Amino acid sequence: MKNLTFLLMLAASFLPARAFAAPPSEPPDAIVCRGYSAVGFSYWWGGECWCSNGCAPDLTTCSPGVCTPDAGSTGCPDCTHSGTYGADCSGFVSKAWLVPNPTETNACHVDRYVASSFTADHAYWDVVPMSDLRPADAVASSSHVILVMGSRDAYGEHEVVEAKGCTYGIVNQSRTFSSSYSGARRINLTTCTCEEGQTESEACGDCGQRSRSCVGCMWTGWSDCDGPDPGGPDASCEVGGDALGVCARGTRRCVAGWLSCSPNEPGTELCDGEDNDCDGITDNGTAVTLGEGYPCLNQCGEGVSACLDGAVRCVTPGTTWPDPACNGDDPQDPGHTTAEDGCACAAAGGNGRRGQLFWLLLVALSVRRVRLVRRDRRA
Repeated sequence: MKNLTFLLMLAASFLPARAFAAPPSEPPDAIVCRGYSAVGFSYWWGGECWCSNGCAPDLTTCSPGVCTPDAGSTGCPDCTHSGTYGADCSGFVSKAWLVPNPTETNACHVDRYVASSFTADHAYWDVVPMSDLRPADAVASSSHVILVMGSRDAYGEHEVVEAKGCTYGIVNQSRTFSSSYSGARRINLTTCTCEEGQTESEACGDCGQRSRSCVGCMWTGWSDCDGPDPGGPDASCEVGGDALGVCARGTRRCVAGWLSCSPNEPGTELCDGEDNDCDGITDNGTAVTLGEGYPCLNQCGEGVSACLDGAVRCVTPGTTWPDPACNGDDPQDPGHTTAEDGCACAAAGGNGRRGQLFWLLLVALSVRRVRLVRRDRRA
C-alpha cells in the first residue's frame, strides 16, 4: 500500500502541463492564510488535507490525526497514520498553493505533487533565487518542501510552515535553509498587496502595538508587540502574594503587549515610615541609615536625633516623643520639628539643605561650648 501511494505521488509529479485548472489569481496572503490553517495537524505520508477555520486550524471539528513510526523505524515512509486528516510536506504545499487543481483544504485523496517537483520550473510556478524569497513562496529540495511565511529576519531566518515529519506534524517555526534548497513562486499571484513604503499598525495584547511595512509590494511580517508603560496614577500597582513592605507595591509595565506589575526592589532601610528592605518591619535599619544619634538642637537646647513616627526627630535625652515642651511639632508642618528646633538632624547622605543645616548646628554647638568654657575660666 505504501509503495502504491508513492507511485501515485510520483506519477502526479509528471502530470501534463495545464492538465488541470490553473491556480486562481489571488494575493500571497491567501496562500499564507491556508498555510497557517494547517498548523497542528499530523504528518500523513501521502496525505494532503486538513480542516480550517479562516486562517486558523479547526482542531475542534476535525481530529488532527496521529502518525506513529513503525517498530525499529525513525519515521516515514515506515510509519502508520490513523485519522482522516493530515499531510506530508509536498501534499501540504500542493494544497496551500491550490495545485494541480484548486480544492478545499479538507478534500482528501486528491492530486498533488512530490517535493522534487518544486525544484524546477513548471506551468504553475517558477524557480526564484533564494535571495528573493517572499511570503507564499516554496523552498524545496529533492526530498522536502517548505512553505515560506515571512521575509528573512536579522538572523537570516524565515518564518515557515512545514510538514516536518511523523513525530512533529505540521509546525510553524523559523529556520534557515541549506544550499540543497531552491526557491519557487506560484503563478497568478497579484503583484502588489500594498504600496511601496506604506506602513500600518494595529493593537495587540492589552497595551501594545505592532506594525509592518510594505517592501517590494509585499507586507513584511509584523513587528514584535510592544507598548509604552502606563504613566500617572495608572503606573502604580499592588504585587500581592507574600510580598512585604515597599516590595508589595510596584510599577505597571507593558511587556510584549501585556500589562504586568513589576515589584519594587528591596533597598536600604531609611527613617520614612516605610519598610524599605521588605523584611516586614518598618524603620528598623542601623543608626547610620536611620540618622539616629546625631547632636541637634530643639526648644530645650541640645538633643539627639532619633527615628520616631517615620521621621528623624531631635529629642532631649530623658524625655519622650512627643513632648510639647521640648520636642514639639512644627504647627505649619505636623509631624516635623522646625529648623530652629533641630530638624536638620538627618542620616549621612541626606539632601543638601538638611546636611548643611546639620553641620551649621554642629558648629553653633561647638562655639557655644567654647564660650561656656571661657566664662568658667574667667570666673
